[in-house]
Amino acid sequence: WLTDECIARYVRARKGVYEDTRRALRKTIEWRAQTRPDALRPDVVEIENKTGKMYFNGFDKFSRPVIYMYNHRQNTKEPDNQIRWVIYTLEMAIRNMPKGVEKVSLAIDASHWGFSNSVSIGTAKKFLDVLANHYPERLGRAVIFRPPKFFTAFYSLVSPFIDPVTKAKVAFVNPDSADTKPQADSHSAWVAIEDCFVRDKLEVDCYGDWPFRYSHGVYWNAI
Repeated sequence: WLTDECIARYVRARKGVYEDTRRALRKTIEWRAQTRPDALRPDVVEIENKTGKMYFNGFDKFSRPVIYMYNHRQNTKEPDNQIRWVIYTLEMAIRNMPKGVEKVSLAIDASHWGFSNSVSIGTAKKFLDVLANHYPERLGRAVIFRPPKFFTAFYSLVSPFIDPVTKAKVAFVNPDSADTKPQADSHSAWVAIEDCFVRDKLEVDCYGDWPFRYSHGVYWNAI
């Protein structure tokens, strides 16, 4: 795990400050020794994906693995296992990165988002903490599709926990509008689908042209 490429990611994430980099690496080594993300058992986390709420499927226009997230398919309430599933999916996407690729993309369908089917603020914060501290420089882009207006309320609660570098990688897409100018109430960019994805390799549920439908039996056997 501790390759030259890994060390370089931590150096970049900590702006080249030696002591900050050393502490961050030590913290992650201790975390990996305790959590053992590379040895998570599929049967432990399978329940989290029976509805297809989050899974790795295909690549974006920069050959980065795409992790799809469909919040309205939420089916569990156990935060620790939800985080284990996030880690499991990240590890799998990383193992399937083409040579020379170090980052993943998140495609997040927010069109059906609501407080009743969302993860808790605590779970969202823990996810962001794991991503920032133990997978630095792994996020290429997080694209949120068709967010409803009240989604900004949830985002405003979570965004203070997002470091500025990560926040700059968050983008919003409204497939119904050609306007990709930043909106006054947003700290992140509004972009076009084509800025991040090839349409025929993007799932129809995220407003692409790929008629993919999640089948748990097929997906689980494949992974």
